[in-house]
Amino acid sequence: MDDLNVKLDQLERDGFVLIKGALSPEETEEVRSRIFHAREQGWEEGLNAVGNMWFDTLLDREPGIFGPLVGHPSVAPLLYAMMGKQCQLRSFRAHINPGAYTQEWHMDFYGYWNEKRETEKRRLAVQPSSVNTTFYFQDNVAGQGHLRFVKNGHLSEPPHLYPRIEHEAFEKWCYAQEHVVLHPMAGDAVVFLSHIPHQGAKEDDDMERCNVVCHFQTCPMYEGVWYVSSPRPFKGSFPFHKTVPAGMD
Repeated sequence: MDDLNVKLDQLERDGFVLIKGALSPEETEEVRSRIFHAREQGWEEGLNAVGNMWFDTLLDREPGIFGPLVGHPSVAPLLYAMMGKQCQLRSFRAHINPGAYTQEWHMDFYGYWNEKRETEKRRLAVQPSSVNTTFYFQDNVAGQGHLRFVKNGHLSEPPHLYPRIEHEAFEKWCYAQEHVVLHPMAGDAVVFLSHIPHQGAKEDDDMERCNVVCHFQTCPMYEGVWYVSSPRPFKGSFPFHKTVPAGMD
């Protein structure tokens, strides 16, 4: 519990925490191979302009492979300690970056600050929040790839979001801030608050790079909330409804 509290404090203070060795080498290789199998089968939803290929159906297609990543034991204590049985899987998305890739600076939960203002006006409304768990399947060593955050970017509202995002101005602001750079290795996971501005990238266009992102939320969000991904069905979306992480009950 002492180690858990240290991680919880870091998550709240910094907006993220790196979990080294979250997956075993066997788990890492199994999931990695199935992500590339999905590409061979043409299961991707698309490939965007910055080099990101995404897959939204893998949890449904191969639940035995991808299901264990939802509330995986390596991240479950953090999720449960933060959200308890209200922890709900919002979305499940795998990515492959097949060539050059520099992600746009973005927030997964763009609407966080707006929802915060709205809930403060209502007597019974609860501030929605969201946590991201991203699992990596290759070594993102320096010179190969990275993930970076705007330092303390979860503590105050960035400019250029409302009434509509000004993408160019928002990215320029993000680049001008102080950053924290991570180099997750194969089998590592990064847990972070979904409203912190962040950017992933390949520094070597030829490196193999893929990951799996699970978004969790504390309460169902209404349709149309400003989020980077669409929600999964409600039924069966609460990973700790019946079974809580070991030592947490």
